[in-house]
Amino acid sequence: MDMLIVYTSKFNEYGLIIHDEGESSIQINNCPWCGQRLPVSKRDSWFEELENISIEAFSEEHIPKKFKTDDW
Repeated sequence: MDMLIVYTSKFNEYGLIIHDEGESSIQINNCPWCGQRLPVSKRDSWFEELENISIEAFSEEHIPKKFKTDDW
């Protein structure tokens, strides 16, 4: 199945999938069908929270489990 939209729960973000054999997407701020504003991204807050507990987000194995979902 070829999907068009991806939702990343830990960031509360929606994106248009780039079909490049990878996991790339372009963040969108409005629904592509009705134009309604989508929820605000939590990406910046996610990185700030990890920084506050001295964890580097680029070290996937060191990121606490709760930060890998929308539980944080």
